[in-house]
Amino acid sequence: MATANIYGLIFACTCGLILGVGLCANILVFSLFAKHNSLRKNRLDILLLSMTLADFLTLLLIPFTLHSAVSQSWPLGNVFCKVYQFLLAFSLAASTYSLCAVSMTRAMIITNPYRPPDMDLVVLMFVLVWALSFFVSLPLRMFATRDSVGPSAANFTYCLPTIHQHHYQVVLSQFVLFYLVPMLVIAFNYVRLALFLHRSPVMSQASARNSRRASIMVFLAAGSFSVCWLPSYVLELCVYLGLYRQDSAWEVFYFVCTVLQYLHPCVNPVLYVLLSKRYRHRRAEWLFGCTAAAAARNRVHPEVVSVATESL
Repeated sequence: MATANIYGLIFACTCGLILGVGLCANILVFSLFAKHNSLRKNRLDILLLSMTLADFLTLLLIPFTLHSAVSQSWPLGNVFCKVYQFLLAFSLAASTYSLCAVSMTRAMIITNPYRPPDMDLVVLMFVLVWALSFFVSLPLRMFATRDSVGPSAANFTYCLPTIHQHHYQVVLSQFVLFYLVPMLVIAFNYVRLALFLHRSPVMSQASARNSRRASIMVFLAAGSFSVCWLPSYVLELCVYLGLYRQDSAWEVFYFVCTVLQYLHPCVNPVLYVLLSKRYRHRRAEWLFGCTAAAAARNRVHPEVVSVATESL
């Protein structure tokens, strides 16, 4: 019991740190979109906003996970367990499919710069991402339930994504729909970009540099997505094959897999917006604008006070 409590506290502290960093990064992205009207009219930025919304929803669900990790119990009833598991799958699907839409849009813009996708197509992609995420996630979480795990003397009540009989069907479906298919889409667009850049005629240095930077961003997005989610599916496969054992090495692997899952919503805003050259001047304007506003509120003006005093 003491080991479980220590593990829960370490897990809660780690996820709490991820939650704080992720919320700050995503809120900064929201503030940039709210302040700059040009971002809301850009084709690619609309899909980036879709991914940010999905990641923000995932981060809002972390406190429920933290409570369960520390107290070894699900704080709400069975109905809210189903809602929680559905929202978790829904936000993951929306983030993943938004990532696919971003890679497709970037590929279309770079390979055909004179005829980029129009705004109607991008809005349609935005709607399809969220509609598809809803209809895919709903059946996967239909059987989510509270269940007790452990010996009868010390049962731990968790909110599980499905009942035991359907566990691996759900895991396999989620692997195909949330990981394998999106990775194939992203890989297809990356290969398409690589072939285009290899076969394209000589471009200006600025155009070539921008195209390479966009290709690298697609590659980094696919790499971060794979690193954050592939270990979890490997762990599920090991459990299915009976390789999982209750020892310290497997517990550490389980801990790393879970932390990586929650780290992905923090990686996306940093990778796409906060480190992107396209947003550099807007970030600086936002940061220096906030600093200037704070300084103006705290600044003391002796001359103004003196004039006011003399007039009195």
